[in-house]
Amino acid sequence: MDRPEVESRKAELEHEHGPWTAHNVRLADGLFTIGPAPSGDEVKLRRVLQVVADLAGKPLDQLRVLDLACLEGMYALEFATRGAQVVAIEGREANLAKARFAAEALGIDGVEWILGDVRDLSRERHGTFDAVLCLGILYHLDAADVFALVERIAEVCTSLLVVDTHVAPRPRVSRAHRGRTYSGRILVEHEAGESEAVRMRRLWSSLDNLRAFAPTRPSLLNLLADNGFPTVLECHLPPEPEKEPHRLTLAARRGERLAPIVSPLVPDWAPLPERRRRREPPAVAVVRRLPQPVRSLLRKAVRRPAPPRL
Repeated sequence: MDRPEVESRKAELEHEHGPWTAHNVRLADGLFTIGPAPSGDEVKLRRVLQVVADLAGKPLDQLRVLDLACLEGMYALEFATRGAQVVAIEGREANLAKARFAAEALGIDGVEWILGDVRDLSRERHGTFDAVLCLGILYHLDAADVFALVERIAEVCTSLLVVDTHVAPRPRVSRAHRGRTYSGRILVEHEAGESEAVRMRRLWSSLDNLRAFAPTRPSLLNLLADNGFPTVLECHLPPEPEKEPHRLTLAARRGERLAPIVSPLVPDWAPLPERRRRREPPAVAVVRRLPQPVRSLLRKAVRRPAPPRL
């Protein structure tokens, strides 16, 4: 497509599905899906690309990559541009239409775009992958589906799993699965009684579950270890500017747990403990129960004025 056609098709898609919300892709010189300044999820793209390139164990053009809940397709497009075979699964047609358009505009044909539910992932249906990208999806699923999806990822992943997700800062609730207990917090995705059309218009939310489960950092690490990822590394470089609090990027390698032979003194593998909850002062507990507008007024009232400049 030439530039005028790309611009025309982009305008048609935005009229039908709304503007791009997350993935800022360069469609042509000076023409981006969002804009010429960093304004979307592209700040994370360098990190994910570098992690896979360094840890997958093969050159990028020899990888088979799975992009779960691919949204508008930026990660899938990047890896396909570098020669990887990519399967991208997305549950909303509005997002997938934008991804397909970007691939066509860029002349990229190395991606198999699938409109589907990541919860239906299976080895029989989708095959196996050298690298699996699980970016921004776990905390949109309820607890049972978080556990099931990690198990299914373990079935299809032969080498590397990259997880980017929010984690609960402290344990609020606990959920049992296969004899283990995992802690986290409950997040609101949709309200009861909302129609499917309303839910589908929330492009960054779950497909149907009203509540989601965000595990704590220790519980997420334990869940990965329990499913055959004995080595899990947290990524700090490449840096991600303006990183959200309680969000992390993990690189997990598929493998078997090894025990030392020459010095068998290391204790058996034990789950990571949760952080102990500090007891809140009674006044803090009372304030926490107040409506948000009241809490904001109280914060302003007690905030000390800034010292005068000399």
